[in-house]
Amino acid sequence: MLSRAEAKVKIKEITTNNKPIKTGMTLPIRKGVTFNVYKVPLAYLVPNILNDRITWKIREFEAENNRKLNIESDDDVQFLYDVILKEHPAENERTKADLAKNGQQVDGVITNDGIIIDGNRRATLLRALFSGDADKYGQKIEDFRYFNTIILPEDIDAKEIMALETMLQIGADEKVGYNRICLYVKVDNLLNAGYTYPQIKQYMNLKSDKDVGEMKSTFDLMMEYLKAIGKPSHFTLLDGLEDQFLNVKTVFKRLENGTYDAQWDYKTGDVIEFKQVCYDYMRAKFEGKKFRDVLVGKPNKTNGVFIEKPVWDSFLQHHNSIIDSNNPSSEADWQYLGKKGGKLDQNLNDAVNKLQSVLNDKDLSKLIVEVRGKVDRISELVEGMEDISSDDLNNLKEISKTIYKITSSYKV
Repeated sequence: MLSRAEAKVKIKEITTNNKPIKTGMTLPIRKGVTFNVYKVPLAYLVPNILNDRITWKIREFEAENNRKLNIESDDDVQFLYDVILKEHPAENERTKADLAKNGQQVDGVITNDGIIIDGNRRATLLRALFSGDADKYGQKIEDFRYFNTIILPEDIDAKEIMALETMLQIGADEKVGYNRICLYVKVDNLLNAGYTYPQIKQYMNLKSDKDVGEMKSTFDLMMEYLKAIGKPSHFTLLDGLEDQFLNVKTVFKRLENGTYDAQWDYKTGDVIEFKQVCYDYMRAKFEGKKFRDVLVGKPNKTNGVFIEKPVWDSFLQHHNSIIDSNNPSSEADWQYLGKKGGKLDQNLNDAVNKLQSVLNDKDLSKLIVEVRGKVDRISELVEGMEDISSDDLNNLKEISKTIYKITSSYKV
């Protein structure tokens, strides 16, 4: 594989000695400037390590290997190509068939040293065709040696490239959708690069600065979750959990500022324990609706297992016992515990039944109906009886006094 310095020399030779195949092209940066399109050998190119579609997997790779990914390494570059191929396999096959039949219809964008800014997926599929897949479609391998691309000028810096990539990839309509987690990672990348909320809003085609702030706070919660489960930067573990994070975010905030409608005087330590339990259920990929409506509850309603201390204490004790006795280590272990009918589900069901009983006891109308039914039943039982025990009679008199005391306090 060429080094980036070697690729830069060869790409410079192309722009110096060859005529462009297109001229007058524009990009969403440098208004009024036009660019040329050249045919560049795929062998000169490498994927972009800030590629929005795979940035979460790159971060995970770096966390697992305790080093930065190196685009000067053959193995690391191959890793990037492999990740791109695996991201959307079905769509990739359709696109590859279209490239085989019709050739490259959409131009890419690269830096002057061959890093692909726009068109990573197309270049990867063209590379696969050139590596032998062209035979499957009855095409000549040599027809897929080159990538048609704009070559960015040397004076473009990393921040401008990041803005360009965001506008080209996320700010525009894409045939292949982004994994939602990638968008949160992208916001974090842009903020770390020094971009403002208004800039990010525009680049990512969001509605308002508030949307950027909401994505940032959600990403912060995601990071807290990964740290809490001992898997920092393992972003693939966030896949499929966006709704759960959105559900818990408001509840967690209200718990922390004391506005959550719990029926007991919970402390900071109780909130930490509740959040950890929620994280355990999220890691177990527990069913989303039940997670939202039963475990977490809604912040402005009296539901969720945390609202009543006896219910919560019992649920937490059983939960910790389940985790301790099963000692889940792999993601498969966690998902086994979280499956429908599994131990986490059973514990939650038990807590729900206890909570419902407590809530029913606090529902005045329901209690009155229940008492009325009991009184009617007593009336049926004593009808025709010649005598009842003195204890039963005294109890009935006390009940009558209590009910009279209640009713006399109110006017109809």
